Amino acid sequence: MLGRKRVGSSSTTTTSSAKLPPHGHAEDPRAAPTPQAGLTATTAVVTDGGQEVAMSQFVAQLDEAARKRLDSMNQRLRWLEQQMETLEAEVGKASAAD
Repeated sequence: MLGRKRVGSSSTTTTSSAKLPPHGHAEDPRAAPTPQAGLTATTAVVTDGGQEVAMSQFVAQLDEAARKRLDSMNQRLRWLEQQMETLEAEVGKASAAD
């Protein structure tokens, strides 16, 4: 199963690495984390095999796999269309001969 994980400069939790308020917990757990100056976070994807890859790399790999699969399906479709045209020609010849 694929999951998303935020990778910050100080931890790898599912939220940002923003500092908590003085009372020790976030104001609203549903609130979107606010980015702070100087902190950068990248989104990583955890694959079924447990590998962690950058989102851009994952999308590039997914795009390449999809293109290969579509190309393969397109070749198969063209081959089937050619066979269908051949069969239609043979049926036309057989019908004309009767």
